Amino acid sequence: MKILIAYISKTGTTEEIAKRIAEILRARCAEKNVDIEVSPIDAVGSVLGYDRLILGSPINGMKVLPQFREFLSTRVSGSNIPTDIFIVSYLFEQGRNVWRRAIRKELESIRTLAHASSAEIFAGRLPGPLPAFARVMFGTPKDLPLDMRNWGKIEAWAEEIARRV
Repeated sequence: MKILIAYISKTGTTEEIAKRIAEILRARCAEKNVDIEVSPIDAVGSVLGYDRLILGSPINGMKVLPQFREFLSTRVSGSNIPTDIFIVSYLFEQGRNVWRRAIRKELESIRTLAHASSAEIFAGRLPGPLPAFARVMFGTPKDLPLDMRNWGKIEAWAEEIARRV
């Protein structure tokens, strides 16, 4: 079995999550002869030849990055390859309900586009504090940690995928 974990990352956060998912799958599938490749989406030529896709993108402006949506539309949609999707949003866990609803709506949109069997939203990390106007707009507290990732949640999702492989 051959699995592709492909991602797009602006700050390295989505890449780090993709690599951790790969570590979990390699550990759990070591006896199953599973080949796991981790790659930025812009380095992926074709998804043909893979038995499963795990794809990730950050959220920017309450949407996945345009290159990610294009990748799903042109290479994944219609491929009939089992697909799992994750998106990364710093605001999801602590932001206003309106932003959380917009992020959930985006997740469902890309889940449908890719015919994904599972889709998850993970909290992200910021390189520096949000400016005051952004904290007010998004409804995040001033003392919110810059790294909101929940590695336990990420690892549990990867474990669930490993059980299905």
